[in-house]
Amino acid sequence: LDPDFKELFKVKADFAPDMDWNDEHLGNYAAFISRRVREDGLRHFDRSAVARVIEYGARLREELDYEHEARNLALYRHMLRDEPAIHVPDVVADYSTDRLLTMSWLTGGKLLDWKTRAQEEKDALAVTMFKAWYVPFYRYGVIHGDPHLGNYSVRDDEGHRGDVNLMDFGCVRIFPPRFVRGSIELYRALMTDDIERAVAAYEDWGFSGLSREMIAILNRWAAFLYGPLMDDRPRRLTEGMAEGHGRDMAHNVFADLRKMGGVRPPREFVFMDRAAIGLGSVFIHLRASINWHRLFEELIDDFDVEVLAVALVTYAPGSRLRSAT
Repeated sequence: LDPDFKELFKVKADFAPDMDWNDEHLGNYAAFISRRVREDGLRHFDRSAVARVIEYGARLREELDYEHEARNLALYRHMLRDEPAIHVPDVVADYSTDRLLTMSWLTGGKLLDWKTRAQEEKDALAVTMFKAWYVPFYRYGVIHGDPHLGNYSVRDDEGHRGDVNLMDFGCVRIFPPRFVRGSIELYRALMTDDIERAVAAYEDWGFSGLSREMIAILNRWAAFLYGPLMDDRPRRLTEGMAEGHGRDMAHNVFADLRKMGGVRPPREFVFMDRAAIGLGSVFIHLRASINWHRLFEELIDDFDVEVLAVALVTYAPGSRLRSAT
């Protein structure tokens, strides 16, 4: 190879054998889960829980399909084309296969190195990270489900200081338009204390058969998650919260739901939670103090579920879309 190859390109390679995704192997997967649960002394999973684990595994398996990842990368280049502070690499097609993905090199450093930077620099970086994750979601119904620290870097060169490089597009999820609408409608419902609007939002998310008591419990959790977005002032994400508050809140909410027979969360929640938790940890590391409310309002100001549905069909063909209404 050219001696400059390693300096010019980032290379991902996978040498694991393929596994056909058929009924026999799915049955073996379920048996493996059952055996591990038994050996580790865990509570047994019901059929729906096993199905969720298998689906999650299927999504992770997509990370081994580099042709699929190359398509995701092209999608992200399109979705973020108007965000000058966010950079997505090019695919180097001549050096890529279904088992090898070669991308153009993006120079950057670790985000954690920015923890000691000036507050205004940390805040600007947090805004860029927010846009990198949520512009694709609210405008295209697409989310990067793996925002751990190794999947992006931060530039520090003149003219691009604080810019973000996105990398690793294997764990990308495309959501039905109504799910995205539900995320906004629940926010609006909480802002106006509109129970009927909250019920409709949960239905958009895929919940069904919720009693008013369950809605009240879910709204406690939602108010915690949406809290920073509802507060029209600059603030830190966890401002005013005691250490462990989120953990305690989740424990109490889930305990109260179990007393009422429990609820089955929509499958999309696995990836939404993964993204939200990972991104939230970034904002906490940076101690970012931002007016999250205005940032979010600007993002969703012109949201139109029909426009989103057209964007998905146009730019993400092959996605399994549900009805927009």
